Amino acid sequence: MSQDEGFFKKFHETINSSLDDVTRNNFANLESNAKRVSYLCSLPIVRNYNVIDDLQKCQTGGEFPVKKDLEKARQLKDEGNKAVQKGDWAKAMQLYSQSMVHMPEKETEELSIVLANRSAALNHLEQYEDTLADIKRCLSLGYPRHLRYKVYERRARCLLVLKRNKEAVSAFQDTISSLDEATKLDKEKRQKMRTDSKLMLEILNKGLVLAGNPKDPEPLKKTPPKPKLPGKNNPQYPAASEAIQIDYEEVRGRYATATKDIEAGEILLVEKPHSGVLLAEYSSTHCQNCFIKCPIPLPCPKCPNVVFCSDKCLETAQKSYHGFECHILPLIWKSGCSITCHIALRMITQRKKEYFTSIIQDIDTKVSGPYKTDDYRNIYHLVAHEDKRSKLDFLHRTQMTAFFVKLLEVSGYFDGKPRTKPVEVDELKTLAVDDKYKEDVALFGGLILKNLQILKFNAHEVFELQCPKPKVDKNIIKHEGKSTFLAGAVFPTLALFNHSCDPGVVRYFCGNNIVTRGRQS
Repeated sequence: MSQDEGFFKKFHETINSSLDDVTRNNFANLESNAKRVSYLCSLPIVRNYNVIDDLQKCQTGGEFPVKKDLEKARQLKDEGNKAVQKGDWAKAMQLYSQSMVHMPEKETEELSIVLANRSAALNHLEQYEDTLADIKRCLSLGYPRHLRYKVYERRARCLLVLKRNKEAVSAFQDTISSLDEATKLDKEKRQKMRTDSKLMLEILNKGLVLAGNPKDPEPLKKTPPKPKLPGKNNPQYPAASEAIQIDYEEVRGRYATATKDIEAGEILLVEKPHSGVLLAEYSSTHCQNCFIKCPIPLPCPKCPNVVFCSDKCLETAQKSYHGFECHILPLIWKSGCSITCHIALRMITQRKKEYFTSIIQDIDTKVSGPYKTDDYRNIYHLVAHEDKRSKLDFLHRTQMTAFFVKLLEVSGYFDGKPRTKPVEVDELKTLAVDDKYKEDVALFGGLILKNLQILKFNAHEVFELQCPKPKVDKNIIKHEGKSTFLAGAVFPTLALFNHSCDPGVVRYFCGNNIVTRGRQS
């Protein structure tokens, strides 16, 4: 096994070489995914398999066990401070961001100071909305009271630039109040700041009265608006336009057809993914949740492996898939599994255990009513070609499933809540799952194995258009950008469209949302 190919290949080869003909025949005769997984997981060769040696040979995929590094965080903060002294605010912002990634969650005061420092860098870079966001975060973490006058005044000045004058009045009032606690600030500087703030308050209040006390403008939005469908949505397939419908024939299967004349460029579908996974190599530069680039990242509080573009994306991830994947993500990366395999697992971790136990009894019955993107049952009924698969194909996918089932156990998923402590290496000295989770192995192992079959035919690559910076004095008529493979995802409605070597549509991405337009009239 090479250091960068992942340890699953060796696991696969070891299991394959150890199975005798009787065991292979027993497996081949099994007729359900749940039985295939339960049987393989019961075999001594799988239960007794020790991943530790293979794991320690893998140099890529992040550090395991997962942990933050206080010393590294402090070193990066100090380097950021040096960049500030040189007036290199862009470099300082990057270094403070990296410091936050490695700062342990318990170091709340130190993290608040790094956030305050980054807000200063962002202010000099004229990123005022991001400055305000970092100030809000640093105050929520308990930024030292004797230093708060700095961030209050910075907030007030940012709000002035953004013409949010009512909020600026409140911020200058906070600045004046906080100066009473600025015990380490020179007396003359403190008095000057108080005088300046009072003067600004007077000017602002007079201006508001003369202007008729107008409302402040709304905060600027960071993300571009998502494209919208023209006209009405298809009532059965809400992610699609009424200009298309989904038909079915025995030979062709399901496919999309036009219900009216379609203009070139007309938007036909806008859909968020049911589930998606960012490639590991972009985990420090792009949002783990929505896949957009993160020049001003927010790190996971518990691990140094992923970043997010906003508090909203961070919260969404923590309350769903990343709550469980946080401590096992390096194991997934080190295994060498494909992005499609990871999606198969995330389709489980993004929903609570109770969701699947509530739908499993009727899982084989197709859902009536509108075709919803977030309904797992719609994914479950996509084409998997199970009847055309070889027994060897089933065996290979079931081996990957056995590994994922173990990860679900150690992540806390079977217990219904994410674990609070890191997964230790010794927990992987065997792939045996505790017998008390026997039913969970069958249920969730069966679903993961089903996912692996479905995704082969229904997953899509997610691309980002990356354009080089134009050269000075060069007129840009045609960009020289290229599409870069960022992530993988499954879009349930798009999966119903038929493949064509001469397609009538084009697709592109806004974050993780896919947009499909007519290519020709």
